[in-house]
Amino acid sequence: MNLLDIGNTPFVELATISLNGNRVFSKCEFLNPSGSHKDRTYLNIVSELERSGEIEPGMILVDCSTGNGGAALAWIGRAKGYGVKIFMPEGMTEERKTQIRSFGAQIIETPKEEFLSGAVARAKSYRATNLSSGIYFLDQSENILNREAWNICGKEIVAALKGLDVVPDFFVCSIGTGGTFSGIAEILKREYKNIKTVGIEVDSSAPLYAKRNDLVFKHCSHNLMGLGAGVLSANTVSALIDEIRVVDGPASWARMKRFIAEERLAVGPTCGANILICEEIAAAFSNKNIVTLFFYSSWKYKSRWDGNYPEYSEVQ
Repeated sequence: MNLLDIGNTPFVELATISLNGNRVFSKCEFLNPSGSHKDRTYLNIVSELERSGEIEPGMILVDCSTGNGGAALAWIGRAKGYGVKIFMPEGMTEERKTQIRSFGAQIIETPKEEFLSGAVARAKSYRATNLSSGIYFLDQSENILNREAWNICGKEIVAALKGLDVVPDFFVCSIGTGGTFSGIAEILKREYKNIKTVGIEVDSSAPLYAKRNDLVFKHCSHNLMGLGAGVLSANTVSALIDEIRVVDGPASWARMKRFIAEERLAVGPTCGANILICEEIAAAFSNKNIVTLFFYSSWKYKSRWDGNYPEYSEVQ
């Protein structure tokens, strides 16, 4: 794998979900070298911190992840000469843990009851007790270098659309840290004044949906790891989200599997969520152009292919 291979991912039309004269397109971020969109995120964070002199090779980089970000950081950190420690909630897939360790990083598992917020708290505590030892907490959730990384992807999407002579009507994207959604949406809204952006949250943990609909928010466990951490981060720019919709975790897994069989694109479960909402829009409108994103590869979830995380079945 080469750092220069990050980005410039294929932009494809999805024939099987283009209904009622609508056309659906996706940016295939799962084809980045480590198998996920997080390669873009961490390459930008690490490179920009190097440019500003805040970090340098030989230091230890620390962050929190359910797995895809951890693998991206572990690979990029090794390539650039850093040690890496990933704080991760218990119960994540063995494939992602194996990948992270294969790049020489250390995983510190945190209690499942605390999910991602617990991993963040443990990482911050670790950093606070090692102030003079060359350790840097990247904090992808709150670090706006995360969002800025996705401006580049937004520009790639605009170039691809112009090459096809297509003007997008909708941008549809699930929200985790919010960096991916917000960074792309910022560019698309600047270029296309009439585009409508649709953010997606998992119904079991949908803080923005609750806020906009005057509902009491409660974080509950779910099986769309990477979404639904239960908090709104600094990278989630609410003003860039025209509409927020929710999806069911098991339905997203089922749709992913059917899509893989139909389109032969090996995308992960959160991509199933994006597909479901694209289909909702395609059923309600005609002759519209819809753009979405495929975040990560399905092979990272083979050990949980039934979509079941038993560690979280009793955690609320």
